[in-house]
Amino acid sequence: MTNKRRKVDIGALLNDRRDFILEAIRRGGIEAMKRHIQAGVPMVGYKDGQVIHIPPEELTELLKETEIDDLRIK
Repeated sequence: MTNKRRKVDIGALLNDRRDFILEAIRRGGIEAMKRHIQAGVPMVGYKDGQVIHIPPEELTELLKETEIDDLRIK
């Protein structure tokens, strides 16, 4: 029995699925924001070389601006 491996061009694969991957990352970020809001705790981020804490109130405003209706806070 021989083990034949097929070479896969990872760069091409990621490029072909780029939109799908970016949307999955975006949805994951939105879900993380929702969980921080529900828990009432700030979300940690990184901006201009500094660690920042984004309060739940600001996260709520950011979510209201999103275009994904099914992920908006009710």
